[in-house]
Amino acid sequence: MWWRVCSLLAWFPLQAAFLTNHTETITVEEGQTLTLKCVVSQAKTASLQWLAPSGFTIFLNEHPALKNSKYQLLHHSPNQLFISVTNVTPQDEGTYKCLHYSNSVRTKEMKVIVLATPFKPILEASVVRMHNGEEHVILKCSTMRSKPPPQITWLFENNIELYGETHHEFENDGKKCNSSSTIRVHAYGKNSTVDCIIRHKGLQGRKLVASFQFKDLVTDQETASDALEKSSSSSQDPQQPTRTVTVIEDSSTSEMEEEEQTTQDPDLTTGANSQYTGLMKKKSGILLLTLVSFLIFILFIIVQLFIMKLRKAHVIWKKENEISEHTLESYKSRSNNEETSSQEKNSQTTRSKSCMNYITQLYSEAKIKQKENAHHSKLKEEYAQMPESIV
Repeated sequence: MWWRVCSLLAWFPLQAAFLTNHTETITVEEGQTLTLKCVVSQAKTASLQWLAPSGFTIFLNEHPALKNSKYQLLHHSPNQLFISVTNVTPQDEGTYKCLHYSNSVRTKEMKVIVLATPFKPILEASVVRMHNGEEHVILKCSTMRSKPPPQITWLFENNIELYGETHHEFENDGKKCNSSSTIRVHAYGKNSTVDCIIRHKGLQGRKLVASFQFKDLVTDQETASDALEKSSSSSQDPQQPTRTVTVIEDSSTSEMEEEEQTTQDPDLTTGANSQYTGLMKKKSGILLLTLVSFLIFILFIIVQLFIMKLRKAHVIWKKENEISEHTLESYKSRSNNEETSSQEKNSQTTRSKSCMNYITQLYSEAKIKQKENAHHSKLKEEYAQMPESIV
């Protein structure tokens, strides 16, 4: 119970210390420079601080906290801190906070909304042929990379402005979207026209308009079959533009569906602006760069595998070389040992022969002495048997 009372007593001064003066809303177009100004009335202050929507500090007084070149210091004084954000993108959208540190901490919030103006609209036309012979014209008007989604309407000659079937498809970042509107025209005159009108906050009251004339559609319908016959009989010059019309069979109302030739009319597509072309070129360049990087990566892997294979072969060759050298050394040592053993055997044989000769010589000498001794003993016996007179 007491700790709850103490926590409440501590919360009131803490809540009074962080006071939000007011919140302002700033709308800026993509690519422009955003200026954030923080001004306090007190002449003496401890410090001023700007926080990004992510909560990180951008500037503390005149000291930058984020190493980002798009955040720049414009002015700093004891009661003022002006900064700018260059080349604003939808990722810079959010609430920026200026903190004023003195006896209490006061907060000033700046809600920033980034607008991305849509591209010039592209208008496409196609003809839907019914099973009963009737033809309807479907007009499609599309624009890209806008934030927030634009408003698309259709204006006819009698000043009747209608909404079509609008579809918005957001990109991966969830901020910009590609929008399209489709309308079906059941009856039209040869000289009739219709305008696709794009309205957006970033246009500041201006409009983006793409016009379509039905006389072009009628002319294309009359010449579509001739163009197809000419293209089938002779090859067409690639530099000469073709003029065809899209013919679609409505399968939702017919039980038996007849096959029709379908071609696209590039001349019915109007309002292709330079931004869209640049975007497509940029996408194709990114795709080409990605493909080249992938090929380089594959080549790098192949080279690494080849180097590993060479290293492995070198290790195997080195082992085989060491084994052969070891075998050669062992063979040499074995031959040396055999030569040494043969020499020792020869020396032993020589010694044994000399010993045998010596023994034989000793034996012969002993035998001679034995014979001499026997002869002497025989002479002594004969001398002893002689008569004394002879002696």
